[in-house]
Amino acid sequence: MADILSQDEVDLLLGAVSEGDIGEAEQGAQAEQDVSLSPYDFRRPERVSKEQLKGLQSLFEAFSREVSIIFPPFLRTVVRVDLTSIDQLTYDEFILSVARPTALSIIDMAPLEGTAVIEMSPSMVFPIVDRVLGGKGMTLPEPRELTEIENRIIQRIVMMILDSLRRSWEQLIEFRLSVLQQESDPLIVQIVAGSEMVILVGYEVHIGETVGTMNFCIPLLVLNPILDLISQQAHFSRRMSDDVAEMTRNAIKTQLLRSRVPVDAILGRARISVSDVATLSVGDVIQLDSSPHAPLLVEVGGRPKFHASPGRRRENSAVQLLDFYQE
Repeated sequence: MADILSQDEVDLLLGAVSEGDIGEAEQGAQAEQDVSLSPYDFRRPERVSKEQLKGLQSLFEAFSREVSIIFPPFLRTVVRVDLTSIDQLTYDEFILSVARPTALSIIDMAPLEGTAVIEMSPSMVFPIVDRVLGGKGMTLPEPRELTEIENRIIQRIVMMILDSLRRSWEQLIEFRLSVLQQESDPLIVQIVAGSEMVILVGYEVHIGETVGTMNFCIPLLVLNPILDLISQQAHFSRRMSDDVAEMTRNAIKTQLLRSRVPVDAILGRARISVSDVATLSVGDVIQLDSSPHAPLLVEVGGRPKFHASPGRRRENSAVQLLDFYQE
């Protein structure tokens, strides 16, 4: 039962307030100082932690390396895929940032529930199509929608990309990826509500002398079941990578210390014509370009490293190192 103040207690409390013993304003100001506020945008909630982003970055870097390996033999040219960004934004922001026309592939992310989108810019698509059809990988001055034949070529390219994604994520999850649909207009591709958060992974793709872009859009709803596994793998991979790096350094150091390199003491050099070489016989003398009083040059692995003086050690010819060679 709540306590009820008597009339005397009420009078004492009112008197204390009127005499200034209780400062209402000061208490309010102190309470405001004790409260720390941080801005929060409900339209763009940050749902992925830094640890999870690091894990995603590691996985998508491995994916870019896989794509860089499988493309060159197929396209018969040098291909490099660089991870440029990993952002969190709404699906509407992603769709509105995509130019039209473009090449959009809707991907079934089984066993995860939901779909993702791979978007390849015309500056990436048309050089690929040109090389597959026997050209030099030229792009078009004005982008256009793909023909039926070009769509089939790009679908095969997307399947190769999905194979790379499976291999790069196989330690975390065994994907059963497939292409559900291909479109050229981003406005008709609606895999989630516009306000839903997505992870947008951006790549820069170098195909020969041309440069294009590729974006991988995955809704957070799809990734939520494995986000904790991703952060755990990032922590484990970082710890393992440090141990592996140390073991690798030690192994390389051991192999280097065991390796053999040629060491040559150069008495001097001479330049003669081929006709003179053809007429050389036993007893002929070739004059070198060095002085008998000058130190010799010692080469290690074909590169000059030391100055030395000639001599003998027991029954063998030898040189004594004097100082380092300065270029």
